[in-house]
Amino acid sequence: MTRHNGFMPLNRRRHRMFVTRNTEYHLRLDECVGVRDIESGEWFRHHAALRLRAVKLPAMGHEQQWVGRRIQFWGAAADVVTSPVTEVGRPPLQDPDRYVSKIVAGQISA
Repeated sequence: MTRHNGFMPLNRRRHRMFVTRNTEYHLRLDECVGVRDIESGEWFRHHAALRLRAVKLPAMGHEQQWVGRRIQFWGAAADVVTSPVTEVGRPPLQDPDRYVSKIVAGQISA
């Protein structure tokens, strides 16, 4: 990481992807903004985890500690618990523009 004026730059990363056996959960901070089926590559438009917040997540940069654990999402009307996380990473650059949460909000075309 490059230092500027003797200070480390702010970490501006907000999106991360938690992968389970069948599903990718895409989060912006702690909110689930996209869920994709691994086998088909299709985005779920009505997955129960969409727009819910994760109860507890590792700090940015410490995501690998989450492998083998389950993510619990909570909301006013529903809770969701994933199968164990198998991999954690950053989503490809084009993915945030494809998130269902943006389609529902009318920010991108379906």
